[in-house]
Amino acid sequence: MFIVWKSNRVIALLLALIFAQLGLMAYLLVDTFSSEKTTLIDFTVVIDAGHGGIDGGVVGVDGVKESNLNLAYSKALGDIFERGGFNVVYTRKSEGGLYGLPTNGFKLRDMKKRKEIIDKARPNLLISVHMNKFSQSTRTGPQVFYQQGKQDGMTLAESLQRVFNDLTGNSHEAIAGDFYVCRETNCPAVIVECGFLSNPEECARLQTDDYRNQICSQIFNGVMLYLYS
Repeated sequence: MFIVWKSNRVIALLLALIFAQLGLMAYLLVDTFSSEKTTLIDFTVVIDAGHGGIDGGVVGVDGVKESNLNLAYSKALGDIFERGGFNVVYTRKSEGGLYGLPTNGFKLRDMKKRKEIIDKARPNLLISVHMNKFSQSTRTGPQVFYQQGKQDGMTLAESLQRVFNDLTGNSHEAIAGDFYVCRETNCPAVIVECGFLSNPEECARLQTDDYRNQICSQIFNGVMLYLYS
């Protein structure tokens, strides 16, 4: 009787230890997967949806606001990078701006807040998403801009423009200029103008899920071309 009781106690103790170990493993797994970074690749991409709030950006021929399209494209682009195992940080996740109160100087405050988010993320590259407008309504297609004098930005921009031109058949070139978000960023940075809202056909196309996915996939492909060429 004593021997049986002792044996049962040993078995119960072993089972308790096993369950405790399983509980610890479950806790560690939950803790790991709930942390800020659970990506496969130690590579951070900041996606910056241009404009927002009272700053709607350019307006399409049908009245659509650039800021809303920028946000939709940024979210779709972020999903693609996340599925690829990259860590993604967004400067803007809602329709609001980043300037606080809509008082004088809101635009500079908005840009400084974006810089603050970018600096904190310490990204490997930055993509700022925008929509274009031109006086001639016949102009179409994505175009990429980079900071004058920044070689890494130029190389990234040229890679992106190349895959865009493959999609559209255009011969657009990446364009250098002076842009706050690119100038104030330490990593390779570009502004991607996804299309022209001044062109009626393209304005309508930019608002479809299919074309949005096409453009965002090409941005991802352009980044891959940049990284592996």
